[in-house]
Amino acid sequence: MRTHRFFRGSLVLLTALWLTADGSLAFAQVTIPTLLGPSTPIKSGGRVTVDLAQLNPGPTPLAVRFPQTLAGILRQGTDEWPVALKTETQAQTTTADIAPGSFARRTYNFELPKSAKPGSRFDLRVAESAAAPIVIEVEVEVDGAVAALEPASPPEQPEIREPQTGLGRFVREAEPKSLQPNFQPSTFFKEHFFGYEPFYFIAGPEVPNARFQVSLRYQLANKEGWLAQKAPLVKGVNFAYTQTSLWDLTSPSAPFFDTSYKPELLYLIQKVDGGRWGDGFALDLQGGVQHESNGKGGLDSRSLNIAYFRPTITLGHEDGFQLSLSPRAWVYVGDLRDNPDLTDYRGYADLRATVGWKRGVQLATTGRIGDDGGRGSLQLDLTYPMMNLLAGSLSLYLHAQYFTGYGESLLQYNQRSDSFRVGFGLYR
Repeated sequence: MRTHRFFRGSLVLLTALWLTADGSLAFAQVTIPTLLGPSTPIKSGGRVTVDLAQLNPGPTPLAVRFPQTLAGILRQGTDEWPVALKTETQAQTTTADIAPGSFARRTYNFELPKSAKPGSRFDLRVAESAAAPIVIEVEVEVDGAVAALEPASPPEQPEIREPQTGLGRFVREAEPKSLQPNFQPSTFFKEHFFGYEPFYFIAGPEVPNARFQVSLRYQLANKEGWLAQKAPLVKGVNFAYTQTSLWDLTSPSAPFFDTSYKPELLYLIQKVDGGRWGDGFALDLQGGVQHESNGKGGLDSRSLNIAYFRPTITLGHEDGFQLSLSPRAWVYVGDLRDNPDLTDYRGYADLRATVGWKRGVQLATTGRIGDDGGRGSLQLDLTYPMMNLLAGSLSLYLHAQYFTGYGESLLQYNQRSDSFRVGFGLYR
């Protein structure tokens, strides 16, 4: 039985590791450039659209500059031809702030020379970037005979067309560009999925002795997409899901004691000032609606809905000691028929305070007071990055947690408990 429980616990932990192994915990101070090209052949003289993506694999935001023009080189065998890659629109910004584990990209275009031989292939590389070269294929079916590419033949100037107006312009701007043909599942996940609440697996002597939490945030809009460009406010719309489970590994069949399922829709504005207040101060604003239930029926059923607002203030530089304060206030939406006295224990607000270093030890404290002042709770989470050990071989955090007070589980929201557990975390 003990062997069965060990493998069962290991399977859950390894599954959680696999689901979130995107490299976001690696401590790198540089971006990883990637050049993304068209997935279909291009007609001789046609327009070639490529994306230059910059991935931030580190734990801190990075600012990256995207030039308006890139110097490219087309190569076929030993012959080379220079080309100028220009941004798709002049409205694109030249710099981008890339969040940890995420990336930014800019779209560039150039004209493939009309003298390119049908069926031929070229390597394209960017002279000022460490991105790997990509292959550009020339379409076979063209009208008329086309001569082989000659080094002396400069690229033809792009055709200048009159701008469309009305419905025609709307359809042209809304139609998908190179993002769809160049869709990459790995880059999609890194661009849209982020850590949200702490992500960990811990265990201790108290029953239920194991606790784990899974939490992810999904950004709905594509930052470089047409909708986000026309309506920038949609960039703040996010979905999030958090699941917290208490697992009794010592009982026969190792049952789950209770699980809280928390889907939510939220709006997030990061760095409200846009960096104008300097590196030592940051303000994030978040608001949303959240449902929480334990998925049980009958007398064990627990559920609630809240609408909340949470500002987060961070003091200190990215590479130094930081203090973060994140108060949250909420109102209950709908009735509380499953647990009418819930407000006596949960109240209407909580506070999370974090002190420490982004690359070192951190202590997070979460406190909550119910309507009855003696029915609150306090949770302490102490974490240390194992990336600092063994030359960065493990992307994990050592995680120790102490909880005291009411409501560690939604099932027993009106019962007091004390617990201490230790384990590993993926996100803090």
